[in-house]
Amino acid sequence: MNYKAQILESDGSEFQVKYTKKDGTQRTLQGHIDYGYTDHISGKKEYVVVFDTEEQDYRVVNTNTITELKFI
Repeated sequence: MNYKAQILESDGSEFQVKYTKKDGTQRTLQGHIDYGYTDHISGKKEYVVVFDTEEQDYRVVNTNTITELKFI
């Protein structure tokens, strides 16, 4: 399943995502895509910038490590 395409096509809708962080730990976050921050990860096609609505901060998610995606 192409999670990156689903996230990019979400048009800013809120979602919950479970993924594996770079250090190998699992993380679950609730947030929405932030199109304004895509320049910070240029050249890394598998990454998306997500605004974590619970932590009120930005997170970079590797879409290749997503195990679950649910739109709220």
